[in-house]
Amino acid sequence: MYATDRLWDEAVILEGEGRVLRVHSTRDALLCLKNHWPIEDGPALLTATDVGEQGLNNDDDPAFARRAFIEAAKEAGFSVNTWTAA
Repeated sequence: MYATDRLWDEAVILEGEGRVLRVHSTRDALLCLKNHWPIEDGPALLTATDVGEQGLNNDDDPAFARRAFIEAAKEAGFSVNTWTAA
């Protein structure tokens, strides 16, 4: 599905509805958004998907995709755990 990847400086750990998801990269985030997301629509979800896909196709800083993913996770009701600020 996604042949390339962009690793993040730090993983994002999501907790919600009896599951924990650990996301390390832009590719992981996109797969998570498409296959394991509890909501199908929302502005942050759409932004995270767009930013992630753009990040895999360009030389954008992976931190952009990470921040967008964190916002989408909050929108979906996940508890977001990370050592540093988003």
